[in-house]
Order: sequence, then structure tokens, then C-alpha cells
Amino acid sequence: MADLISSAPHVLAVSALAEKTVRSPLLYAWWALNLIVLAGVGYAVYWSVKKWRAGRGARG
Repeated sequence: MADLISSAPHVLAVSALAEKTVRSPLLYAWWALNLIVLAGVGYAVYWSVKKWRAGRGARG
């Protein structure tokens, strides 16, 4: 059992968990750009459907 605890994969896993992830400010800028584009696409779909419904007129 002691061999499993001191095995190389276990030591590597523990050392990998202990490291703090450092994220670049460019990553946050990329995420923000993606959110802006996603919001723009969502608004374009909303606007297109609204225009399409208004163009159909009342039926019935």
C-alpha cells in the first residue's frame, strides 16, 4: 500500500494540483470578445424574427 502512495504518477498528480494557474489578460479579453459576439448574434436573430413577424401581417 505504501508503494502506491509514493508512486511516480501519484507524486505528479499531487504536484500538478498544487500549481496555481496563471491566466493571461489576453485570455479574458478573448472571452469578453466571444461574449460580445454571442450577444450580437442573439440580438440579430431576435431582430430578424421580429422583422419577419411584422412583415407577415395579421392573418385569420
